[in-house]
Amino acid sequence: MNVLRLPVRRSAYAAAVAALVANVLIVLTGALVRLTGSGLGCPTWPSCTDDSFVTTPEMGVHGVVEFGNRVLGIVVGLITLALVVAVARHRDRPPKALPLAVGVLVGVGLQGLIGGLSVRRALAPEIVAVHFLVSTVLVAALVVLVDLLGRPDAVLRAPADLRLRIGLAAMPVALAGVLVLGTLVTGSGPHAGDEDARRFGFDPAEVAAFHVLFVVVLLGLQVGAAIVLRTPAAFAAVALSITQGVIGSVQEALALPVPLVAAHVVTAALVVAATTHLTVRAFRV
Repeated sequence: MNVLRLPVRRSAYAAAVAALVANVLIVLTGALVRLTGSGLGCPTWPSCTDDSFVTTPEMGVHGVVEFGNRVLGIVVGLITLALVVAVARHRDRPPKALPLAVGVLVGVGLQGLIGGLSVRRALAPEIVAVHFLVSTVLVAALVVLVDLLGRPDAVLRAPADLRLRIGLAAMPVALAGVLVLGTLVTGSGPHAGDEDARRFGFDPAEVAAFHVLFVVVLLGLQVGAAIVLRTPAAFAAVALSITQGVIGSVQEALALPVPLVAAHVVTAALVVAATTHLTVRAFRV
């Protein structure tokens, strides 16, 4: 590779890492909006109130929290736009890098629309759930993009071990089950983002039992992959899933305190990142 092009390659990689970090952070701030009851801190969208685009003193702390999350959403969009520009300037980029970067940018824009729709629909739980799930897809896509840009010479090659291939193929299915059931638990529990927001109406304990089952399946698949691969990526995925499970158990035992629920949400995004990283590292060598 031409040495003169190294700064361009590095800037694209750095932009991808920055976009990944930003998308994880907005998962955390989105959780804080919900956990502090600030989901309707700005009761309309795209402006904060009918008379003001930004929050006003009358909106209080809830308005500050909700509007702050919107501002971060704009920052995430700008970072992702910079990512697309950086990847486009990288002439020796992997073929799939630019379409993936553009797809993430479109996804970030879609996230803004979904967030606005959730406000206009008074935090309907199904829309809030989709809002979170789209974020996890964006996190996974950015992990793939970071790997593409960081290891451009890696080639796609299926693992020779059939059991490992089956386990890796099942891992995204188990992860999806964990995430979807997690949104159903949250959407049936007390943290609605506003005291008047509609809930799913499921029994949280029953849904949580299925959620835990999928967590155990995912962890089992990760442990199996770690035994075969013995790579840092595999061990990191196992460690994060265990951490996520411990936080979930403790938060349930302590009646869902806000700090632990926030930690549970952000570690969910990290589990997505780690599981995706494990899979990508196993198939790109």
